[in-house]
Amino acid sequence: RMARIPDAMTSPQTRLQKIANQLTPGAGQALNVGGSKNLVDYKVVSGVAILTMNNPPVNSFSPAMKAAIGEAMKKANADAAAKAIVFTGAGKFFMAGADIPNLRKLASASTGPDLMRKGLKEGHDLMDVVESGPKPTVAAVNGPALGGGLELAMSCNARVGTKTSIYGLPELKLGIIPGMGGTQRLPRLIGVAGAVKAMLSGKPMPAKMAAKAGLIDKLVKKNKDLLPTACKVALAIAAGQLPRRKALEQKSRLGSLAKGEEAIELARVKSKRKAKGTPHAAACLDAIKAGMLHGGRKGLEAEMDAFAPLISSPSAKSLIHMFLASRQCPKVPGLEGIKPRKIQTVAVLGGGTMGAGIVALMLFKGYNVILKEINDKALYAGVERVTNIIASVLKRRRLPSIAMEMGMRNLTPTTTYEGFDKCDLVVEAIIENIGIKQKVFADLEKVCKPSCILATNTSTIDIDVIGEKTNARDRIVGLHFFSPAHVMPLLEIIRTTSTSKQVVADSIGYAKRLGKTPVTVGNCVGFTANRIFFPYGQAAAFLVDHGVCPYRIDRVLKSVVHMPMGVHEMGDLSGVDIGVHVTGIIAKAYGDRCYIPSLGKYLMEAKRLGQKTGVGYYVYKGRKGVPDAKGLAPFLQKARQGKQMIQVTDQEIVEMVMYPVVNESCRVLAEGHVIRDSDIDVVSITGYGFPAHKGGIMFWAKAQGIDKVCQRLAHYSKAYPKVAKFFAPCDYLQNLARKA
Repeated sequence: RMARIPDAMTSPQTRLQKIANQLTPGAGQALNVGGSKNLVDYKVVSGVAILTMNNPPVNSFSPAMKAAIGEAMKKANADAAAKAIVFTGAGKFFMAGADIPNLRKLASASTGPDLMRKGLKEGHDLMDVVESGPKPTVAAVNGPALGGGLELAMSCNARVGTKTSIYGLPELKLGIIPGMGGTQRLPRLIGVAGAVKAMLSGKPMPAKMAAKAGLIDKLVKKNKDLLPTACKVALAIAAGQLPRRKALEQKSRLGSLAKGEEAIELARVKSKRKAKGTPHAAACLDAIKAGMLHGGRKGLEAEMDAFAPLISSPSAKSLIHMFLASRQCPKVPGLEGIKPRKIQTVAVLGGGTMGAGIVALMLFKGYNVILKEINDKALYAGVERVTNIIASVLKRRRLPSIAMEMGMRNLTPTTTYEGFDKCDLVVEAIIENIGIKQKVFADLEKVCKPSCILATNTSTIDIDVIGEKTNARDRIVGLHFFSPAHVMPLLEIIRTTSTSKQVVADSIGYAKRLGKTPVTVGNCVGFTANRIFFPYGQAAAFLVDHGVCPYRIDRVLKSVVHMPMGVHEMGDLSGVDIGVHVTGIIAKAYGDRCYIPSLGKYLMEAKRLGQKTGVGYYVYKGRKGVPDAKGLAPFLQKARQGKQMIQVTDQEIVEMVMYPVVNESCRVLAEGHVIRDSDIDVVSITGYGFPAHKGGIMFWAKAQGIDKVCQRLAHYSKAYPKVAKFFAPCDYLQNLARKA
């Protein structure tokens, strides 16, 4: 979109090289702006003031950075040696958005609307100076430009980027909206429909897509050409040889009012289904619409009006908490200074649903993968599952079929241990049978190199027991994926007292490369995710056995708690037989505080195993489940024999199903199986789909009132004496309640 630069500016070609030669460390007038932290480096080169934002690690837009940019702009506009201004970032980032810890302070503080609006107005005034000040500005985008970083770049009169730069407004993922003009400038640069999609999804745009959309004016092929090209563009604008475009004043890309309103209202309908009562998507659309109807300035007013109440909303507090909690998870005390080793060749034992998902994910991420099965028939079935997963992903992403061939080239199917001597990691994903697993790990110790990590994907079995017949316990670790493995974001890393620090560090590095959220937990039956949620299913089973409709329970959990699926839908997905098996293991470990239901056993005997047999709690047509009250009735009658039927409200369903999860989470905390309570929040969201806009199970419990949770559990323990221990609040929870 950038018009051709006049020959007067490009000839001779040595001019560009001259600028490039001057853009070396220490060249020009180097000054530090922003106090002792040197948040903005200032220098003038060949008539261009270059402002380099330097706030490691991501050059976040903190209040101090805002002040430093303002100070640097004043200096540049007053500097007679500078004809134009170029912004860029130090390191690998241009600017990756707001200072999230500061956002959390704003969300939790009693900042009045007037004070909040004053801060927003200061940000808008700064963007106005960047966009319409005395001298033209150009953004030299050297890396991610996200949130406030993109808003700054859009305020510049032109944008030059590298091919690896990315652009996005992810604020809605934090329960807020862009606060420095993003709702107004993005639609004017790329059109209303594209801007709505970008803001509501929060997904960053790669450089080529951004350039095609009109967000970026010019892309350079080589990173070293970024600053020289940006400076050349800035000087051309200053000389009047290129137009000085101001995004807030652009109208051509907005399109017709009718089409813009249609795009907004269509997005409103779609987002309402996902919003679950949260206000930020609707507020963002309202601000965009205000600007479209009444102009950019009015749109900025609407943006400010919406931002202040959003930042203090429960959903924003929860989403900001989740964002920061997920970034704490990889930080494990005691691993400081330990670098993860390179993992490239990985073997997976077992090509079932879980094993195939793990294999497909690793092929997507560029690993060399060996898939081992016990015989040819099982191996062919496993490879077919992998192929089907890859094909479905390629179809969804609209990628060419050649990508399948390229991915499958790195897969080696086998029924032997050939090639295992070259493996850096082996992931066991076979049947949950202790004896078989022990034999497999004894075999792996013999065939794998001494540095190879031996991992199990078991969901319940004590890892010390699995490895007790080996002399390799220091390199045995649990890597608990969640189904479907190529989709679910959580990877539980289970360390035993013998697992070496190096192996834990390697596992975290492996998880990051897979794009997973790693949570390191202690070794106990069920680990953390499955352990804290075993009362979830058992409490629902207690209610069903005592007369409550299972479909009503699912409906309440989805409509009130906002779980993505009901507990019985989840049981059908994982398999009724799996649920019965896991319940037995959990009951053996945790004894009389468990509730052992009988309905699952009766369904299993009748081969009603869930989605895999087409019928379980629900009847399935494809993957969609339909209630089967008539078919389920005889099994319910059998399960309810001799039991007292009860009447409960929707609120009591929520309390009786969810509060025991809080209780078990407190036991996990008391036993030291997690590093911090926010790890439990991350596990509940990324492993079991607890709604992120509620912040995780412990964050939600605190919002409910820990003392209330404790009191209600004590009430149910007394009301139902036969399951008193199931509901009884643990000591840790009682202590929290007393402090509250």
